[in-house]
Amino acid sequence: MDEFEEKYKIREDSKTDSFHQSRRMFCVYQGKLHIAEPNLPYSHATWFAKEGWISKQSDELMEDILRGVVDDKGNIHFYVGYNFELNDYAESMFFAHLAELAEKLKLNSDARIFGGLTRSKSGEMWPAIKNYGSLSENLK
Repeated sequence: MDEFEEKYKIREDSKTDSFHQSRRMFCVYQGKLHIAEPNLPYSHATWFAKEGWISKQSDELMEDILRGVVDDKGNIHFYVGYNFELNDYAESMFFAHLAELAEKLKLNSDARIFGGLTRSKSGEMWPAIKNYGSLSENLK
C-alpha cells in the first residue's frame, strides 16, 4: 500500500501498480531533471520519499515539484501538485527541460505532450487538461 494514498485520493491496488509500471516517471527538483528507473510499481510521492525529498509528515514539496510521466505509448504528461494541476510554473519548468528529457529518454519526435490531468479511474491514464501537440512542434 502506498503511504500517500490518502493525499492522492487513489486506492493503490494491483491495477494501479501495473499502471505505474507501464510509465516512466520524471520530475524537476532543485532545477535539475530527474528520471526514475523504469517499471517502478509506485507513485511519484513514494519515489520522492525514497529519494529523501519528502516524507509523509513533510510533503509540501509535492505542491512545488514539477513531475510527469512518459506513458506506454511514448507520450509525455506533466503536472504539479497533489491535484495534478497545470499552471504557468509547471509549463515554464517543463518546457525548460523538454529537450533534455527527450534526449535522455530517446523520445520519438511524434510523441504528444499533455499538461495537467483530470481525475478519472484509478489504474489508467487520466484525461489531459491541455494538448501541446507533438514533441517536434515544441522543440523548434
